[in-house]
Amino acid sequence: MNKKYDGYKLTYLGYDYLALHVFMKRGTVAKVHCKIGVGKESDIYSCETSDGELVVLKLARLGRTSFRTIKNNRDYIKHRSSFNWLYLSRLASIKEYSFMEILHKNNFPTPVPKDWNRHGIVMSLIDGYPMANVKEIEGPEIVFD
Repeated sequence: MNKKYDGYKLTYLGYDYLALHVFMKRGTVAKVHCKIGVGKESDIYSCETSDGELVVLKLARLGRTSFRTIKNNRDYIKHRSSFNWLYLSRLASIKEYSFMEILHKNNFPTPVPKDWNRHGIVMSLIDGYPMANVKEIEGPEIVFD
């Protein structure tokens, strides 16, 4: 039974727009420069605030990995058999932002959490490069510790 109907579906691109619109209204993000990373559960962008500060925008993308992986690793799914990936991405961002705030307040070396909306987190940019790109380290035991 195929019924034709007119309707709309909110996708990650639309959800990105809604979150970005809020960040721009707040001045947390004024410019989006480029994508600096793609993970299994998020896309990461280099951005600039209205004050000219460089920040990072992380947009959660749950649903890229298999359902079993998400269900096994996420306590907020619990015993649900159906769910919305956008909603789960929102929950993941809330949780990550909360943890980042607590860790930062307790002097852990984390990025400074700046703002949160929907499935997006804005945080300070840490000047560095991925450890995967490092070929040789002087004093590796210091890094290991």
